[in-house]
Amino acid sequence: MLQQIRKLFDQIGRGESVEVQTEKDVRMISAALMAEIATADQKVDERERSALVRLLREHYQLDEETARGMVEQALTERHEATSLYEFTQTVNDNFSERDKYLLVKQMWEVAFADGEIDAFEEHLIRRVSELIYLPHGLFTRARAEARDGGLTE
Repeated sequence: MLQQIRKLFDQIGRGESVEVQTEKDVRMISAALMAEIATADQKVDERERSALVRLLREHYQLDEETARGMVEQALTERHEATSLYEFTQTVNDNFSERDKYLLVKQMWEVAFADGEIDAFEEHLIRRVSELIYLPHGLFTRARAEARDGGLTE
């Protein structure tokens, strides 16, 4: 999965025409960023894995098998990513402010899934929020809503 994302970025960088389904790429990037949160503390709790699958299913209307496959691929191939910039640039190019907010909220939901926020998880979410230019007020709102299980978007 991440190799496909890297190939996309290489094509863009060379100015080649890119034959890509944006929706699929956005889903893969969302899965990859959420997988980074799940693995930030060097362990993947089953509750975090379940949260990843649930969030992908709900947000992108995926079936269980597709969502599980994306999560497993993202978790398996996460070490191939060279930097957050690879992902956040695509987020900046393709996500509205609302979509960025929802992504950060989902990242917080994954972080909260195991009942504790690791310092690495918080740092990573904060860093992604900065790189995608999410206003601080929306960052804190996303955290509060994810922590409280809020359904407001």
